[in-house]
Formats: sequence, C-alpha cells, structure tokens
Amino acid sequence: METVTVTIAPPPLGTGAPVCRSPFDPRLIRMSVALQAKYAPNFPPQAVIGSGLGDAVEQVKRGALKYVKFGSSDMMVSEVCAGTMTWGSFNDREEQAFEQLDALIRLGVNFIDTAELYPVAFNYGKTTEEWIGKWLEKRVASGEVDRSKLYIATKCNALGIGGAGIPHSYEPEIVLNSCRDSLERLKTDYIDLYQLHFPTRDVPLFGGASFKPDGVDRAFPFQNKGEPHTFEGPVLAIKALFDAGLIKHWGLSNENAYGITMFCLTCDKLGVPRPVSCQNDFSLLDRMYEGDTAEAAYRFGLAGLPYGPLAGGVLAGKYTKSKYAAADPDRPLAECRHRKCPEFQPRYGMPMAMAATEKYVALAEKYGITPTELALAWAKQCWFNASIIIGTTTVRQVEECVGAFQLELPRSLLKEIDTVHEELRSPCCFYASKPTCIEAPWLGNSMKKACDP
Repeated sequence: METVTVTIAPPPLGTGAPVCRSPFDPRLIRMSVALQAKYAPNFPPQAVIGSGLGDAVEQVKRGALKYVKFGSSDMMVSEVCAGTMTWGSFNDREEQAFEQLDALIRLGVNFIDTAELYPVAFNYGKTTEEWIGKWLEKRVASGEVDRSKLYIATKCNALGIGGAGIPHSYEPEIVLNSCRDSLERLKTDYIDLYQLHFPTRDVPLFGGASFKPDGVDRAFPFQNKGEPHTFEGPVLAIKALFDAGLIKHWGLSNENAYGITMFCLTCDKLGVPRPVSCQNDFSLLDRMYEGDTAEAAYRFGLAGLPYGPLAGGVLAGKYTKSKYAAADPDRPLAECRHRKCPEFQPRYGMPMAMAATEKYVALAEKYGITPTELALAWAKQCWFNASIIIGTTTVRQVEECVGAFQLELPRSLLKEIDTVHEELRSPCCFYASKPTCIEAPWLGNSMKKACDP
C-alpha cells in the first residue's frame, strides 16, 4: 500500500487526542491523508450526489477515503476498519472471508479488528483469527500485503480460552496465554492493538443504559466491584505484553467514563502506556457513547473505534418494507442476522429502533444516498471517532460500506438526523426492562421487530 509518512508528536498527557474533527469545528484538528493515485480507479470520481430535488436539499459531497491519526498512537489508519465478528458463523467458508479481505485491501483499508471470541452468534471462538492468519500468511508470502503497513487489532476475554475461567479476571498469566495464542492463530509476530474485550466489573452492556451494582440481569457475571485497586491487575498484565514485545498499543472495549479514567490513572501510576482507543457500540440507534464516555476518551487521548454502526444491518434498511429489503442478491434476507438468529442482538431490531430506522431510511432517500451510506458517513463525521468498524458478509457489502466513507454529509442533513434522534433517542437502549422494550406494547401492532417476517 502506498502511504504518506507523517511525523506527529503525541499530545501531552491529559490534553486529549486529535482523533477526528467536527466538519464545522476548526478547533479540532484531523490528521488525514487522502489515498494515493494507486487506489483512485477503485472509486467513483469526486462528485456531488443529488436527490433530483434541485435546491430543495443541500447536496452530499463525495471525496476520497482517508487515513486518520489514531488517537495518541503513531498509527495512521483508514477511516474504515474491517470488522470480522461473523466470519466463521454467518460466513461459513474461509474463502468468503478471504474474498472480503482482498476487497478491503484493494479499496485501501489498512485496519482489521478481530477477537479470540470470534465468531459470534454460534460457533464461538478462535476460527476468525485462524482464517485471518491463513489469509495473512498467504498474502504476505505472495507480496500482495506488506505486514508493516497493515494494522491488526484483536481482543481478549473469552471464557475458556487462554485458561480463563468464569468470570474472566485478566490475570497476567491468562492474558499472556491469550495473546500468544492469538499471535499463533493470526500468524504474526506482534499485534498492533490489543484490547480488553469486556470490563471485569458490572457495567451496562448491549443496550443496557442503567448501572446496577448488584449485577442483576446482566449479560456477563462480573469479577469485582470496580474499586480503584482492581484496575492494577489488568494494567500489569498489559505491561507484561509490552515487556515481551508482543503488542504495539492497547485499548479498551465496552467501557465507560469511569473505566477509561481509572485505567488511565492506573497506567500513569504504574508507568504503563495508556490505552489508545475505546471500542464501544455506537450508531444512529445508540448514541450513548457521545456523552461522558466521549469526554473521558478525549481528555485522556483515546480514539473512538465504534462497532455496530449499522446496528447489525438494521440501519441498512434491509428489514424495512422498502427497496432496500434484501438488497444484496448474494445474501438472502432469511440468511441475515436478525432473521437467522433472532435471539442474537435483539436490541437492534426492537420496535422503537425500527421506527427510527424508517425515518433514517426516508432521510437517505431525500438526499439521494442509501441508508447504509447515511449511517456510516454520519458515524465517520462524529468528531470523537477515528475509524469505524464495518461488518460485512459479502464483497458487495464491502464495496458499498467502504464507498460510504467517501461521502461528506451536509449540515442540513446532520440537523435532520439530530431531529430524528431527539424524537427517538437511542431507541435500541433500555433502562428498566429489556423485555418491555422488545415488545413495545405502547405501539400496539403498528411496528414489528426486525426478526418478524
């Protein structure tokens, strides 16, 4: 991959990281590099996209995919990060993963995210890393991929992997075993970004929006109560990985403002590099991150690396009664996530989320773009995000998703998006009762779930 070398000194501790910018706020600096001419033929020429409505709407501009500085690290990553969570479950052949990886590289993506836990929904664990490793070994050997110009991120915290029991505790020996096993599966000598997949204390996860110190009705059992001293063990485990030369940077996932703060203060106390990123659920249907979690990340220099920008495919419009339903001929709707595994991530397809999705689909049509383009371009333009993790199962989806990062949404569209959000605020989140939100009795029979035929 052709790159431009940019020397950037990391910000002083506590000053925040110039991970991105608001498109209308010159105070926030975005360190970005347009893809070189080598990749230009893979994208349409620079243009504006209209809706055919003349001056009725402001136009969406099309530019080029960019690289951005990743928080306080020295990484210059593509705005697109390749998500791999379903390679080994919804994609049941490694050739399908290879085809998507080849397409991603062809389009200029230099950032891949995975985990020892992947794939998910079914067939949990290890397979995804193994497939990526096989692909990487072949492409490096053939000269098609330069490992030094490819950033690989993975995560630890899978029960039963690396010797972890229930619940996971991030003990140094377990983390070291997990990291070494991931390196072996990925067929690489180092990991660019090693992330702690889940907190060990009780935190609201997967749509949960309220903190419950007793951990009732939580997705995972928790190891501790999050006292300040409990952060030292995981930080020392990360230190051991740095000392062994196994990782370049480390990051957090599914965290909140308290966790970010305590991890960073603990790192400063113990002389360990701070985490450089936080990977949380974030989309038009779940904007919880942009509150105090985004502030903590900014204050401590962490880049936003969100997953779920399409809410498990819901925001693509495929589960609505529109022209976008099952729009990918290579992926019948019956094989898509919320129809094939309705018990997996039901929060994305709750009735209120579907109601909001219909409004976002209408906005996309008004501005002459697809719902996928709307959701991804919007997430890209959120100032706290450095790179956005996309999830795909076909090459066609890869091409549409990567193409969305060429778009720049106008101020008028961003305002209309916020108006929908104020009406239906983070509708895949719940405070008191997930079952009640899944059924949404106040809507009667007027709105179905994504899993409903």
